[in-house]
Amino acid sequence: MKTHFTTIVFLLLIQSAYQLNAQVQVSPQVIASSGGYSAAGNLQISWTLGETFITELTGSGLSATQGFQQNTSICLSVVDYQYVKSGNPYQNLFPLVNGMTINQIPEQVSILVTGVCSNVPIGSFEMNLQGPEFNWNIIQNIHPSALFDNIGDHVYGRNFIPGNYTLTVTGYAQDNKGGGMTYGPVATHFTIVGNIATISMPTVSTPTICAGSNVDVSFTATGTFNPANQFEVQLSDPEGIFENPTTIGVTNAAGTVNCTIPLNTPEGGNYLIRVVSSNQVYAGNPTMSQLKINPQHAYLESPDNDYVTGNTEIKQVVSTINAANKVGNTANITYQAGKAVVLTPGFETQAGGVFKAQIEACSNN
Repeated sequence: MKTHFTTIVFLLLIQSAYQLNAQVQVSPQVIASSGGYSAAGNLQISWTLGETFITELTGSGLSATQGFQQNTSICLSVVDYQYVKSGNPYQNLFPLVNGMTINQIPEQVSILVTGVCSNVPIGSFEMNLQGPEFNWNIIQNIHPSALFDNIGDHVYGRNFIPGNYTLTVTGYAQDNKGGGMTYGPVATHFTIVGNIATISMPTVSTPTICAGSNVDVSFTATGTFNPANQFEVQLSDPEGIFENPTTIGVTNAAGTVNCTIPLNTPEGGNYLIRVVSSNQVYAGNPTMSQLKINPQHAYLESPDNDYVTGNTEIKQVVSTINAANKVGNTANITYQAGKAVVLTPGFETQAGGVFKAQIEACSNN
């Protein structure tokens, strides 16, 4: 009985195999995830572990198919986000990911974004930050792309006070948002928590200030400062950098401070003002908008100070303007000085251009 049963099973297997071959053409190809070959005496085993299903994943112009060898490298990440402590050089703190809760620190910080996928060309980033005290937007063309700007590894920072923030990043193929979008926009949400004593971003009574004049700067402070603490109101350099700030006002309490802009302050349109504390030491965020300071004197030379076609401008100084520049044929230029406008050899107003000289006191506005 035992031999008879084995023979029947063997015959059934042969019959099934014959019927299968007669009805279906089976390709000897398989999508293999593993396989092998072994031999022992007269026995030989060759095996392949095939896929039971295939899944295709797509995104950002790339695709990956389970079980097939890919024809291009697949990037697990396109852009790297780093939360850093500002300075020269800056200091990496940790990667920034969506949904993070971050402890507030007294030092100023920034966020760096870097393209890390060779398959996705990124020539420039646009970064927008929304949050307490912030409605900030910047376009960066050079690595590292820092949220609050940088010069090489010197990264400028701001204080993040407690609250909810959203950083939106968009990548473009070329500089200055050229060549079309290649990444994003991607929004990263994070929350700052803590109870460190802080100083608010100040407000200034006027966006244009004359050198030597007074200006009101208002701010608030939260938390506890030591009894001997003083608040200093500081003015940046003409580029908005606080490497060697100028103190323009001092107070023992938060509120409004009447500050004086030094008479020898250089002309510039990118000034910022911030408030710092002495005990405990803390630097508040500077004004969001840049300030313009009109100087005591102006010396205008050609070609650096020429007004080209189409310019319309009022040049205002506290005391004197000495001009040896050119006013273009469709420019409309007014020089205002408190004492004198001196036109020296080389000054020229081209045909069609409009030039006016006025003696008028410089005024904040």
